[in-house]
Amino acid sequence: MWLRRMEEGKTKEKAPKKEKIVMAMCCPEGEDVEKIQEKVLLKLGEGLEGRGNVVMTRLSDEDLEQIDALVEVEAFKSRSEAAAFFIKEGIQARKDLFKTVMPTVDKIRELKEQAKKSLSRGKTQ
Repeated sequence: MWLRRMEEGKTKEKAPKKEKIVMAMCCPEGEDVEKIQEKVLLKLGEGLEGRGNVVMTRLSDEDLEQIDALVEVEAFKSRSEAAAFFIKEGIQARKDLFKTVMPTVDKIRELKEQAKKSLSRGKTQ
């Protein structure tokens, strides 16, 4: 799980009276939150330029809690940035799927265009 709640006194930082939320990720022994955050931010800078498209989506409470945890610890600036990062990572992880399906998608698009042209010719006759 990306998020672990640690009670006051169990973190090295000064904790407020209430529980302090910190990011706890699976990582090599000795790697701390700051190093993880730096890696995530560097990766974000590489892949999220040109995000001009808006996509609305519904998330489970569990997924949203994890996204919010990363925003809270400032690994991401916003929910949108975090979602874009994970969508991009998912697409990259399944490049094989897209490589397989894209030729078929291209053929479908070509056939749709041919059908539209046929229909428009039929209207003018």
